[in-house]
Amino acid sequence: MSGHLIHIGYAKAGSTYLQRWFAANPQIQYAEGGIAGYRDIYDVARQSADPDPAIRCRVSSSEGLATPHPFVGLRDIDYRRMHGLQLPDAQAAVCHGLARLFPEASVLLVTRGFRSMMLSSYSQYVRTGGPDEFFALREGFGSETHPSRHAWDYDGLIRLYRKAFGERLIVLPYELLRDDSERFIRILEAELGLDHFPPPSQRVNEGLSGVEIRWYPRLSRLLRRLPVGARLQQRIFVHYSRAATDNRLRHLIRLLQRLSPAEPVTEALVSAEVLERFRGKAEALRREPLYAPYKEEYLL
Repeated sequence: MSGHLIHIGYAKAGSTYLQRWFAANPQIQYAEGGIAGYRDIYDVARQSADPDPAIRCRVSSSEGLATPHPFVGLRDIDYRRMHGLQLPDAQAAVCHGLARLFPEASVLLVTRGFRSMMLSSYSQYVRTGGPDEFFALREGFGSETHPSRHAWDYDGLIRLYRKAFGERLIVLPYELLRDDSERFIRILEAELGLDHFPPPSQRVNEGLSGVEIRWYPRLSRLLRRLPVGARLQQRIFVHYSRAATDNRLRHLIRLLQRLSPAEPVTEALVSAEVLERFRGKAEALRREPLYAPYKEEYLL
């Protein structure tokens, strides 16, 4: 009988890379956007009628499970509708729902150090149409009213899933995947009882450069100010956000940077004061051997 792994994220912590490995591994049944390796309800019948004896683990994977919001899985995100999201309530509802549906499943949570998580998350924000400058947003990170206060509360999420799934919660650092993907994969395989299958050799979902991160929100704001009707503006913005998601405007940005140089957005712009707000949100990782080389990144 095959086991079930639920990979809940985090976003910007190697999810696309891991999903490629799930899809390629002959021991794993995984369907992008599906549940437990099934694409839809019809696939349950099809796979049951013609089972693959090589399958030893079924995988559900969505980074939006760790930080749920109304646009998870959609290409077009309206950030104006994200204000007021009660993230802790949504996280608890997801966890309890998964535990009711799959009480015997294992759960994989991949964390990322706070400073790089801030920048990488902002990069994802701007490439999906986010209009605000990093300089305007950074001071809000970790504040009482900012979603990141709960989004990157690793202790809170670990506590939630540990209570629901016990020792079947697997917590691993993204930094290990970044530095030694082979070791990361072997550790995960040991947890799941799988034979070794090598990780992908190429990077996937490569991030934006500091210059690109600076220019995309400028373009977003420009398009939002076009003197056209609301419906046409929305259609234009949808096409733009899809181009930004794939970084198809990088050549235009390179030209704009030559004409009007702008300061690149880098990790150095995350102030010590902002970073300090996240101290104490990763204490559950302090004694984990795999996190020992990365304690500074988690403020431990």
